[in-house]
Amino acid sequence: MGVTTPSGGARGIVTVPKKLKDTGVKSLMERALRAQGIRTKLEEGKKRYEFATDHGFRKFMKTRCEIAGIRSLTVEYLLNHSTGITDSYFRPTENEMLQDYLKVSDFLQIDKEGKLQKELHQYQKKNYEETHIIKGKLQEKDEEIKSLKQKFESDMTSFREKMEKRMQELFLKVDVQKLK
Repeated sequence: MGVTTPSGGARGIVTVPKKLKDTGVKSLMERALRAQGIRTKLEEGKKRYEFATDHGFRKFMKTRCEIAGIRSLTVEYLLNHSTGITDSYFRPTENEMLQDYLKVSDFLQIDKEGKLQKELHQYQKKNYEETHIIKGKLQEKDEEIKSLKQKFESDMTSFREKMEKRMQELFLKVDVQKLK
């Protein structure tokens, strides 16, 4: 179930992908390298071997996966290497493969823009969390200040009332006639 190309060949579609053979991958790599000016056409009679193009990327991926801490078995599975009898038993789930890919994705990128965007997102998230914490603490302090003001006002009112009462008691004890 593919799309027919002008040359009559069939291509896979997104919802029904078609696995590329190693020759297809090699052809895509060669075209990409030529388009970027990295690889030029060979002189007549010279031959270039597959490992010079594709194998370097496989080695790069293997190294980066190991740096990222992905299990060796998973790396070998991704590279379609034989692991002996384990081939019959080791079948990682799609979710496990996704989690491993996410561990290594930053290490596989040549363009650092994606990594920088991820770092920026992490800093923004951290900044948002810290701002939220600071706002919460400021609100607590505002409430504490409000509470202290209310207590102060209450204490002052109570103090005034006590002073007035005490003054009245004193006035009652003082004989005004004797003061004249």
